[in-house]
Amino acid sequence: MKNSYLQIIAFGVLLCVSTIATLNISSYQLPIISWYALVYFTFMTLGLHYLVAPYISSKNKNFINIFLGTLGIRMLLSLAFLLLYLLFSSNKDLTFISYYLLLYLFFAGFEIYLLLSKLRADLKKGSK
Repeated sequence: MKNSYLQIIAFGVLLCVSTIATLNISSYQLPIISWYALVYFTFMTLGLHYLVAPYISSKNKNFINIFLGTLGIRMLLSLAFLLLYLLFSSNKDLTFISYYLLLYLFFAGFEIYLLLSKLRADLKKGSK
C-alpha cells in the first residue's frame, strides 16, 4: 500500500482483529472504553501524520523539529485521555490501562515505521 493513510487505518483494523482474537482465546474482558481508545489512537495517528506528511518529501530543515513535536503532542494527548479516564472513572481497570499503554507503543512505533519507510524510499530515489 502506497497511501500511508490507508496503512494507518489497516493497522488500526489489524489491532482490532488481533484484540478480538486475543479476547476470544483468553478469559480477559476489556471495558468498552478500550474500543474508544483504539479509535482515538487511530484518528490521532491520522491527524498527526497529516501534519507531518507535507514535510516528509520536502527538503525542509525543520522536519525533525516538526516530527518530534508531533511525538510530543501524541504523548500529551495520550496522557490527557488516560488522566481523564483515571479522574472520571469509578472503576480503575488495570487491564484497560495496560491495553492503552500497549496501544500507545504500537501506534508510536508504527508512525516511526511509516516515517522510516518513506524516508528510505526518498533516499533510494535520490541516490539513483
